[in-house]
Amino acid sequence: MRMPPVVASRLRATDVRHFAGDSTFHQVARAVCTADAAIARKELPECWAMATRIHDEFWRSASEPPRRVVDVAAGHGLLGWFLLALCCGQARAPLPVVYAVDERMPASAGKLRDSFGAAFPRLRAQHRYVVGDARDVAATSDTLVAGLHACGGLSDIVIDVALEGSSALALVPCCHSTKISHDAAAAANVGLDEAIDAARARRLAAAGWAVERDVLCSREITPKNGLILARPSAVAAVEPRPLYPRSLPPLSFGWRGSCAGS
Repeated sequence: MRMPPVVASRLRATDVRHFAGDSTFHQVARAVCTADAAIARKELPECWAMATRIHDEFWRSASEPPRRVVDVAAGHGLLGWFLLALCCGQARAPLPVVYAVDERMPASAGKLRDSFGAAFPRLRAQHRYVVGDARDVAATSDTLVAGLHACGGLSDIVIDVALEGSSALALVPCCHSTKISHDAAAAANVGLDEAIDAARARRLAAAGWAVERDVLCSREITPKNGLILARPSAVAAVEPRPLYPRSLPPLSFGWRGSCAGS
């Protein structure tokens, strides 16, 4: 996937001319531009790289792909839309429901909802924006928990949610800090970022998760490109139930009040 020579740092409606192809990437890029939500140019390849990797790992050849996705610190909600567009090409599998979770819903998220809903009508009901605390998410074994550039200790909250729910995990940490628990000796040898993420991977492995560490994309796209993929080695069957903040009663669509449906 090669980015066209878009000059501006943020994508606008006029940039749609750069994405005239028929590929899924060009289709979603047109939806982003048409939204005219001033999305940072770099977020297009970042989110696309994350969505394609998640799709390849958990959907492309999976007999039972996740039914739901929780995108923690979702921001614009772009990752969920990209993943849904990729899943839309698999006619055999039902589309997952994506819950984009963040402490506030930016205006850009509403613009993207309208744009993607028009471009991909089948996806509109599958994407829900939830204003709330990630620590309130109750995931289950049919859920994928994702975090793209989850800042600082938020990456560890993403891991907590996955561990509590016996859920699959796709995480790109960001903003590594000495405030995060780490091995100082290891940090001196391999660097702070590597020491912290290696400890996170060991924590998942110790809990029985099969863990893979990789690079999401080139450093030209983002220097924070370390990827952690994990899934429970053995998942007990559970009765599917809606995702919702623990402080709120479950409703048929999974969230109450603070959910902005698509």
